[in-house]
Amino acid sequence: MKNNGHNLHLYFFLLLTITGLNVLLSASAISQCNLSMTVSYAPVQQLSIADVDFENFESRNLLFTLSIKNDTTVTISAILQIKLSIKLADQTLLPDPGLTFTSKEFEVPVEGLIITNLEIGKNAKIKTSEYNLENEVKNKVQDVALATGKFPAGIYIFNIILTPINCGKVVSEPVILTIQNPSRVELRSPRDGEVTNEFPLFEFFHDGNKAELTVTEKSSDQSREDAISREPAMTRIELIGQNSFLYSGGRPLEQGKTYVWKVVGKTLGPGGTEIEVPSPIGLFKVSSSEQAGSEDALLKILEELFGSRYPAIFEQIHNGDFNLTGMNTLNGTVISRGDLLRLVNELRQINDNVELSFE
Repeated sequence: MKNNGHNLHLYFFLLLTITGLNVLLSASAISQCNLSMTVSYAPVQQLSIADVDFENFESRNLLFTLSIKNDTTVTISAILQIKLSIKLADQTLLPDPGLTFTSKEFEVPVEGLIITNLEIGKNAKIKTSEYNLENEVKNKVQDVALATGKFPAGIYIFNIILTPINCGKVVSEPVILTIQNPSRVELRSPRDGEVTNEFPLFEFFHDGNKAELTVTEKSSDQSREDAISREPAMTRIELIGQNSFLYSGGRPLEQGKTYVWKVVGKTLGPGGTEIEVPSPIGLFKVSSSEQAGSEDALLKILEELFGSRYPAIFEQIHNGDFNLTGMNTLNGTVISRGDLLRLVNELRQINDNVELSFE
């Protein structure tokens, strides 16, 4: 009986030891069973119905790439979930998330895995397990895209969630796309056929962020279309986040001559392509009798840049009936009107760091 009792205690000891070892091994496997993920994507500003099929959650153009790293020495199973939040530019409230995609299990080998949005969907490499598109998102986003060919403007946030099966931690990364759909570019100033001085203020309507302004000389025997293609242009400049430009660069405009101008709005589409929306071609003439224009434009630009921060200064200027003298100095040195206008255009880029005073 002593021997049997001793053997029995030994059995329980060995059983507890083996069980404890299993617990330790399981805990160690869980702690080491980790995946990491990085997401890269292009800052696309326009999406068409040909780029994203929301109904089947499939894409025809590259939008984002997932690089998944396996930090272990074994293959790990995982699932991918994508939740889409949308904030439309017109402030329409939509369900959040408006779209939810959950994949079937897939394997991440030891060497890792690279997945693009082209490989996610019902018939793709990373297959669909569950998919839900809220009715309001279908009506306000997908149906609009089907009708117009473009997704409505707004902020689209794809929250991408990677979950290893039975081990490790959830990894999440967002893809944020700010969609713009500029449909037209309207020329406002100079008005068509207007007479200006040699430093006109160009103003236009454009609901995008990037535009290109071109000004060219027009001879009497040229059409506007032929003239706008003339090389070299008087100026061709890229404008970011601004709907006006005070002429200061390029070749000087000459009195007595006629010029044409055009603005092309630009947005970034999938694959790095630029989508362009051109304006009509405007025409203006330059005359020495139009001298007040650039001074008025200068004050207008300064008020546009600094008016919200220094309203009292501009109220003082307007109420005191002050006028520009035409004498411009920079650090005690006299500068030309063209140099002054170039300086004002440069201030657009750094206006938050500029202090304004009136003496």
